[in-house]
Amino acid sequence: MEEKSVSVQAKPWQEYAVIFKELLGLDLSPVAVTLIPGCPQGQPDKKVRICRAILEAAAGRILEVGKANNACFGAGWHLGFHRINDKRVSEMVRKFVVEGEKLFCSYQALDNLMAQMEQVPDNADAHFLLAPLDKSEVEPAVIIFVGNAEVACRLLTLVTFQDGWMPKIKIGGPTCRMAIMYPLTTGEVNLSFFDYTARRLCNVDKDKLLISIPYKRIARIVESIDNCSAGKAKIEFPQEFREFLQKRLAK
Repeated sequence: MEEKSVSVQAKPWQEYAVIFKELLGLDLSPVAVTLIPGCPQGQPDKKVRICRAILEAAAGRILEVGKANNACFGAGWHLGFHRINDKRVSEMVRKFVVEGEKLFCSYQALDNLMAQMEQVPDNADAHFLLAPLDKSEVEPAVIIFVGNAEVACRLLTLVTFQDGWMPKIKIGGPTCRMAIMYPLTTGEVNLSFFDYTARRLCNVDKDKLLISIPYKRIARIVESIDNCSAGKAKIEFPQEFREFLQKRLAK
């Protein structure tokens, strides 16, 4: 009996992955990030740093990061896996950030930054699934693009194309908090350069940064590609403007 081939319909976000990789010339895949109830399947033994997991997912891997296999104490707090209720532990963390990592000149400067961050929900009984966008079987909550300044510029232009509202970008703070939790909890587009400790630990290429876009905003961005110059539209000079410029140059 002749076997019939079964056509598997690509999911919308998988189709978007193809569109963006071609449009932006990405050498790394956009990363689908989804918050899923429960622990990672199989309870993976290998510890994972979420900042490194973003890069590994962009390179093709599918990873699950939860309370049990999270390798970074700070990320555990910033992702909502646990709370720091012990004041002694809190003070040790603050001392490490200010005097160890040397990311702030004073405790007040650190406190000022933290005061600008939104509260993180309790995710102790949940985990994050990170996957290349074209391989993700579940709808993402946030898509993270790993690219250079031009990629960021084009995506941010496409974001503002239809309504002109600029994203409320927050570039300070830990990578996990700003690239994942901020867009996840607020629905805002954000830009992260990685925090400097993460850049060093993960050997991030000097030209790479992160652009995080809530999935619910992606469809409108795709709709704008053909009409926006940051997409595929050509820049044009209307006749009257061209004549105006020619007259100015002739003076």
